Amino acid sequence: MTELRTLLTKGLRPGVYRWPSDARPDQVRRDAAEAGWDFVLLDTSEIHDKTGFLDLCATAFDLPRWFGRNWDALADSLGDRSTGEPELVLWAGLHHLLEHDRDTVDVALQIFSEDVTASGQLRVLV
Repeated sequence: MTELRTLLTKGLRPGVYRWPSDARPDQVRRDAAEAGWDFVLLDTSEIHDKTGFLDLCATAFDLPRWFGRNWDALADSLGDRSTGEPELVLWAGLHHLLEHDRDTVDVALQIFSEDVTASGQLRVLV
């Protein structure tokens, strides 16, 4: 059993976690599925700004077509999509976006942290 699967099966609490790992996204996805968790990959390794990040979120989180592509809309949409099931979000490429647009990373992490508190389902690994 991988380290991540062990964490997931022991009930990783909702939160945003710094997770230094060399695990590939496909392995993280498999571990999440085997533990009965939903999985979202946010790969910002090619993203340079807020617009690109919000477009990525729209696709990765399967947000509705009316998603307004602004911070308030992201916060509302994440809250609206809550299923009550545990969900693991792997944010790959965070350092790349951080180098290009620190403000976007800071606001996104704040929104994820607030959603974690409100929904009780989201676990974000950065």
